[in-house]
Amino acid sequence: MRDRLAEVRFEEVGVDTVIAAVTGEIDGSNAGEVQRAVAEHVPTTARSLVIDLSQTAYIDSTGVELLFELARRLSSRRQAFSVVVPHGSGVRRVLELCDIASVGALAATRDEALTADGSAQA
Repeated sequence: MRDRLAEVRFEEVGVDTVIAAVTGEIDGSNAGEVQRAVAEHVPTTARSLVIDLSQTAYIDSTGVELLFELARRLSSRRQAFSVVVPHGSGVRRVLELCDIASVGALAATRDEALTADGSAQA
């Protein structure tokens, strides 16, 4: 396996929710790769996508734009979008400043995100 700034793992919860857990960093060098991976793993039949950034150490403006773009695409398909970032995280502060909550739920835990969009608990 080659070295990567970010690794994305996918998990299905129930029959209609996909969790994409990103470990590492999201910046201009890999945001496109992260976006392609998510697009490939979230079918149009999914009711919601949860992006788990609990293990994400850094996100730049390209990564933030990636999240807004995902939210726009999901909204156009009537799919819910939420982001998991623990309280006190630098990544959470960036997302709060950029008002990510204007396009999807911002949760501190996976359970909170799944409850917010009505999905089954993980």
